[in-house]
Amino acid sequence: MSEVKTNKISPSAGTTLTLGDAGDTITTAGTASGFGGGKVLQVLQDEVSSSINTTSTTYVASGLSVTITPTSTSSRFILQCTGGTVWTTGVGQDVRTTFYVGGAEVTPNGPYAVYKQCNSVSPPMQSSHSMLMIHSPASVSAQTYTVYYKNSSGTVYFNATPSRVQLTVTELSS
Repeated sequence: MSEVKTNKISPSAGTTLTLGDAGDTITTAGTASGFGGGKVLQVLQDEVSSSINTTSTTYVASGLSVTITPTSTSSRFILQCTGGTVWTTGVGQDVRTTFYVGGAEVTPNGPYAVYKQCNSVSPPMQSSHSMLMIHSPASVSAQTYTVYYKNSSGTVYFNATPSRVQLTVTELSS
């Protein structure tokens, strides 16, 4: 094996510097830096497996909530709500779900998901949750993320047992 010692390697103007070929492994004994991209700093999760329903046409808390303190003001958070069983009990009903932070909707452009029963089917419409967004709080104060939901009419289920629905919050460095 050969060894090259230098303080700097620079590409020719207007070209790309390539180290190795496809399939090669490049190893360092020190810390590699300056490669851009972020790292996962924290992952927190909450879940519910109980039956949760409402007749409310205004947003109500689902029971899913995560409080996380950002590492820096440039941190970004991936918010995910997955799994469970969303269930409407009648034709034309819908379940609307969205993310709240600190008691307010993360963005006024919500909801992030709408599950709607468009026709009469038996059994009623059932679906799993699938919401994803990125939030940049620009703060180092603790952030409390909560999933809220509402309906259009009648009774709707945010979760029907024995399903498990999860809220996962992942902090990324910039």
